[in-house]
Amino acid sequence: MLVLVVAAVTWREARLLPPAPYDPLGPKAFPIGVSVALAALGLAMLVRLLIGRSLGRTATSMVVGLEAAAGQARRPWTAAGTLLLAFGYAGALSIRGVGFLPATAVYLFLSGVLLGPLAGRRVAAVAAFAVAAAVMLDLLFRVLFRLDLT
Repeated sequence: MLVLVVAAVTWREARLLPPAPYDPLGPKAFPIGVSVALAALGLAMLVRLLIGRSLGRTATSMVVGLEAAAGQARRPWTAAGTLLLAFGYAGALSIRGVGFLPATAVYLFLSGVLLGPLAGRRVAAVAAFAVAAAVMLDLLFRVLFRLDLT
């Protein structure tokens, strides 16, 4: 249900964006596309739940040698933390003084730290990945898509 709410809010906010004189699609195209995809996935999940099918169970493991009886530990606080980080990232991007590059690097770093165990070398690797990925995403949007992210 939350997916449908996020999709509706994204679609509504994207519709309010002004048209761009240099781009025939405008800045609305990408967020509207994402909101339509989110809505479709949310509806598919809702239909599965309504007909009694589970969303989170699998018959086999994706990891070779991992028996189904072993199971995986559920970590609801990790899921909640990841959701809060995503909201914080979206909020940071909406602040004029915060740029795309630092906000993305911080978001990726904190997500990586949250998702795995804290160890000296792992934290350094996550930091290196976060900075490299943020720079690559910045270049992708600026060079390939010709979007000004400031």
